Amino acid sequence: MVAAVVAALLVPGTAQAAPLALEDLGTLPGDLRSTSVDVNDSGSVAGNSYGTGTSQHAVRWDRFEQIKKLADLGFDSGATAINRDYVVAGYAITASGQTQAVKWGSSGQLTQLTVPGATSSIAYDINDSGTVAGAATINGVTQAVLWASWGESTILGEGSARHVTTSNTVIGTSGNDVVRWNASGVRTVLDAGVFLGANQLGEATGTVGGNGVLWLRNGKTQLGAAARPFDINDNGAAVGELSSQATRWDVSTGSVETLAPAPSRAAEVNNSWVVAGTVGTSAARWDMGGTQTVLPSLPGAARHSVTALSEVGHVSGVATFADGTYRAVAWR
Repeated sequence: MVAAVVAALLVPGTAQAAPLALEDLGTLPGDLRSTSVDVNDSGSVAGNSYGTGTSQHAVRWDRFEQIKKLADLGFDSGATAINRDYVVAGYAITASGQTQAVKWGSSGQLTQLTVPGATSSIAYDINDSGTVAGAATINGVTQAVLWASWGESTILGEGSARHVTTSNTVIGTSGNDVVRWNASGVRTVLDAGVFLGANQLGEATGTVGGNGVLWLRNGKTQLGAAARPFDINDNGAAVGELSSQATRWDVSTGSVETLAPAPSRAAEVNNSWVVAGTVGTSAARWDMGGTQTVLPSLPGAARHSVTALSEVGHVSGVATFADGTYRAVAWR
């Protein structure tokens, strides 16, 4: 990895913190592109490295270490999430060309997450207890699945499990519906709509008929037309875009805060109300008071996007170049 520009930022809940460095996370040897998908509070980033054609491999970048290729089944693989214990969830391609849900331990070892009768599967999320949420195809039907940390699978019903909370509440989709399954597997249809984000309380964000919506524990909050809420924290803040402007909503008061003029987007929010997103072609960060810091840019990159924000303020993202290539980056 190459440390590029250093920027002094405030980490939530602290006074002046150590400067964060923008890092080009690089690729596996011989590969051409890479993306990040998630970052944990230790600054470890999960993502994927891409070779020629459609070749790709799940990887992890730990702080102060080189890129680590995660084990596979002899073919391609993909990472989707990482937890506090450096365990990565995702999938590996089998010899028959099907996706197989897997997780990788802290040392990179692969564990296949099986479902009786499934012909294919994928893991989308993992919580800090090691519970994994995903989907499996059984008799041609996609079923939402929860895997316990020891590997036992529970089929929740038709659909796809996309997010699992610390208490094993699951948010996902079923057909055109956004749904929630509680820890006992009881299914609640939230709406016919598009699922965009969720928090650890089992609350979710999305859109219904072009209108932004928050599905909270005590009911639904409408955010109106041209609103797209991408994330929600556990302490009353949702973020996204409203009329192409980065926006933060205060769930408790109903107030709306414009963080930056168009074109901008607030992509992630943590429990300290710190927000990460984009302003124009640059990545940016806003503190609880709404003060904006434009994050350093990777030299030569045409634009930057944000993929994840940790509770201690680490940001992962992607830098895209004019020729269409892209690299995983982190501000940590």
